[in-house]
Amino acid sequence: MSDSNDRPLLLIADDDEIARLFLVETLEQAGFDTISAADGPSAVAAAHSSPFRAALLDVDMPGLDGYATCRMIRSRPELRHLPIVMITGHDDAESIERAFEAGATDFIAKPLNWSLLPHRLRYILRNADAESQLRYVAYHDPLTGLPNARALTEQVQTAIARTDADGSAELVGIIHLDVQGCGRIRSSFGPDAGDRALTALAARLDLYTSVEASTALARIDGDRFVVCVSGAGARERATDLAQRLYAVVEEPVSCGSHQFCLALSSGIAFSPEHGSDAQSLLTAAAAAKHHALSSAARAAVVYAHDIGNRAREHLALEEALRNAVRDEQLNVHFQPKLRISDGLLVGVEALLRWHDPRFGKVPADRFIRIAEESSLILQLGRWVAQAACRQSANWRGQGLETSVAINLSARQFVHDDPAAFIHTYTSQAAIDPASIVIEITESALIQDLEAVRHGLTELRKLGCRVAVDDFGTGYSSLAYLRGLPVDELKIDKAFIRNVATDPIDAAICTAILSLARTLNLGVTAEGVETEAQLAWLRRHACGEVQGFLLAQPMAAHEILVRYGKHYLNRKLMA
Repeated sequence: MSDSNDRPLLLIADDDEIARLFLVETLEQAGFDTISAADGPSAVAAAHSSPFRAALLDVDMPGLDGYATCRMIRSRPELRHLPIVMITGHDDAESIERAFEAGATDFIAKPLNWSLLPHRLRYILRNADAESQLRYVAYHDPLTGLPNARALTEQVQTAIARTDADGSAELVGIIHLDVQGCGRIRSSFGPDAGDRALTALAARLDLYTSVEASTALARIDGDRFVVCVSGAGARERATDLAQRLYAVVEEPVSCGSHQFCLALSSGIAFSPEHGSDAQSLLTAAAAAKHHALSSAARAAVVYAHDIGNRAREHLALEEALRNAVRDEQLNVHFQPKLRISDGLLVGVEALLRWHDPRFGKVPADRFIRIAEESSLILQLGRWVAQAACRQSANWRGQGLETSVAINLSARQFVHDDPAAFIHTYTSQAAIDPASIVIEITESALIQDLEAVRHGLTELRKLGCRVAVDDFGTGYSSLAYLRGLPVDELKIDKAFIRNVATDPIDAAICTAILSLARTLNLGVTAEGVETEAQLAWLRRHACGEVQGFLLAQPMAAHEILVRYGKHYLNRKLMA
């Protein structure tokens, strides 16, 4: 056998020594390297130990014939795509059918044409190379080079089948990883920077998990990865690995001159306890990850049946919400916003409400979160905006003129065109876009800063005002206020709750009020529920207030009754 590394290595199995020698001599002279075996078991052992480019198997070997040898070679996952050529003296249809059923790539009938054989093999290898490239594209993520979701599903199913076939009590563990932070990097530094950060992290995860026995890593989509752990001690190894991966992900990722910090949520599931097939096991791990994400857990969450029940309820709620949007079973309430100096109504905030026949009154934070996780938020956003514009027109027709605030999601700025639909709905309702206030939370604002910046700029061109909701909770740099078209800050109720008694909350609110005055921004305090809170805000010259002390969210007709032209507005005590 030649020592050259650029010669394709072939496995030759034939019990006829003369035929075997002829094959070896012919093919080595034609530029191939060969390893030969005199029987089926020796061929199987050789196939499992050397990186062959193709195998030539004689059909009529005693004991383990060519068909059985082919099947045994194919049983190894790493050899499923090895080109195997059956050499047979039988060229009848039944023999050919048996060869392909055993897993053969091609067959060559005896007597062999020795001069054409090398060319036939080169043709087979070229086709195998082309198929290998297509298979790589089909089974690998183009950004990171890791196996993709399709490859992962097959790997998991293979691991489960191997465990079942062994009859062992060993488990297969799935770790579902959700990386947070790449979206913020993309919005601040561009999509390429986000992709570089994700690629660097993927390489780190691959290096870290590759040293673990019987462990496979895949990127399934977006910023989500999955690790499959199989073999002895899979439960303990998977649980330990999942926890160690938090430190791996949270170590800063370097991209050029920047260093980025990422965060992780992860869920774990085990087969057969949580699923006896790849799909159910992956679904269970994803449900555990979702629970970890929603509960802000700092450790991997192992799937439990109550998590599965919550996941199924989550899906049922999503389906019910889709039906509610389609059938217009939602309604809008409006919470008044009052000027603190005289108690006059200065605006209302449109708040979505949902009462489902099966689930009853569903809290807004719950169904909005479900909508955010799906495309439903786009439909909901448009629906609320149109309903708010229509209601504003109805009020004006009855003598009540006030601004209406509409909450928008960051996803609407990325996947929709808020300026376009606000323009459409205000035109249809014949109202001035200047009467519309667009509210967006600080945390949503920083998820995709460039898209939000562009969308808010277009809304301001229409005449809409812009308010940053839940201000102070986004953990972001205040520098964005300099570059965004913002008119108003709304202090989050978390800071208002103890503002009259807690020096820290009082200091935060004082700082926000000072910042707003410096930047010439309006301020609204949210969640005002006590006279002490109201008195503190009045002393510190907060402009506007919202909260249950003053008025709860109410139906549109109640707004008209309470604040219409025939109602003398109640003024706050000086």
